[in-house]
Amino acid sequence: MTYKNPLAEMFRTGQHAVGGWATLPSSLLAEIAGRQKLDYVCIDLQHGLIDDSSSIGMLQAISATNAIPLVRVRWNEPPAIMSALDAGALGVIVPMIETAEDARQAVRACRYPPHGQRSYGPIRARDIIGSTDPRDLEQVMCIVMIETEQSIANLDEIMAVPGVDALYIGPSDLGLALDQSPGKQTEDFYELVEDIRSRAAAQNIPIGIHSAHGDVARKHLNQGFNFVTLYSDAGLFQWAVNQHQEMLGETTHVASQSGY
Repeated sequence: MTYKNPLAEMFRTGQHAVGGWATLPSSLLAEIAGRQKLDYVCIDLQHGLIDDSSSIGMLQAISATNAIPLVRVRWNEPPAIMSALDAGALGVIVPMIETAEDARQAVRACRYPPHGQRSYGPIRARDIIGSTDPRDLEQVMCIVMIETEQSIANLDEIMAVPGVDALYIGPSDLGLALDQSPGKQTEDFYELVEDIRSRAAAQNIPIGIHSAHGDVARKHLNQGFNFVTLYSDAGLFQWAVNQHQEMLGETTHVASQSGY
C-alpha cells in the first residue's frame, strides 16, 4: 500500500479542513468551489438535486482543483456507496447511522475483502488514486453521520467500529430529534453538540459539522471540530441575492419598474 488519503493525512497531522457543499447539478459550480482554496467539496446526493449521471461531471470538475472530492450518498446502501467510490470520490458521508451494525455496513461497502464486501471495479477511482491495488483503492474516508436520538444513545458503539474514519453532525436532523426547528436550536442543542464532539475527541476520531455561516464555522473550529462545511451552493446564492437587495434598498423597486 502506497496511497495516502489527503483528508486522512490532514487529520493525522492535526490540520483542520474547511469545505463546501454542492446541491446543484453543475460541474462549473463544483469547479469554481474547488478553486476557492477549500480543502474539500462534498456532492450531496441525499438532499441535493444531483443524480448519479450529473455527479460524474462534478467529480471530474472537483478533481481539476486542489479540493478533495467527497459524496454524501442518499442512504446507507452498499451499491450507492460503491458507485460513488468507483466514480472517484475519496470519501463518503453516510446519513442516518443509528447503530454499530449500521456503521459496520457502511464500512464494509468501502473496503474490499477480506476487510469488507466492496466489489472490485474502480472505473475512475484507479486513475484518481493512481493504483489498481485494492489496498490503495480502499484508502477512502468512511464518514458516518450522527443526527438522531438513537445514534447518540449508541455513539460509543458506533465509534468503536473499526473503519469508521470520522463522524459528521447533521444539525438540522439532530435538532429535529430534539423537537427543535432547523436554525432555531436552543442552548441544550449546542450542549449536546459539544458533548458529541468531546466524546469523539476522547476516542481520537475526527469530527465535522455543517455550518450555516462563516462565523459559526469559526466557532466550531475553535471548539475543536476537525472539519467544517462552510456553505451550500443554493443557500449561498440565495443569501448573496438578499445581501445585494439590502444594499440596493428602495432603489430595488425603481429598477424593477424601469423595464430592465
